[in-house]
Amino acid sequence: MRNKQEWINEKVSSVSPEIMSEIQLSADIIARIDAILKKKQMTQRDLAKKMGRSEAVISRWTSGFPNLTLKSIAEISTALGEPLVKVVE
Repeated sequence: MRNKQEWINEKVSSVSPEIMSEIQLSADIIARIDAILKKKQMTQRDLAKKMGRSEAVISRWTSGFPNLTLKSIAEISTALGEPLVKVVE
């Protein structure tokens, strides 16, 4: 019987590069939101109030792998006063 790690490795290796890229981008954006909140000593509740959104929405965005739109990324960036994503040449 295979162990859990072998099973996980098998599943990860079968994921397309596009999906892996999407997962990595989502994780990077979530980490960036978390880092900015910590730096500014803000909570998810603070961000929700600033954006006029519910805490539940912010929680969904910052846990798991949300499918954030460009509009929501721009709204979060504006509320935090810092870019979440930078496009490089």
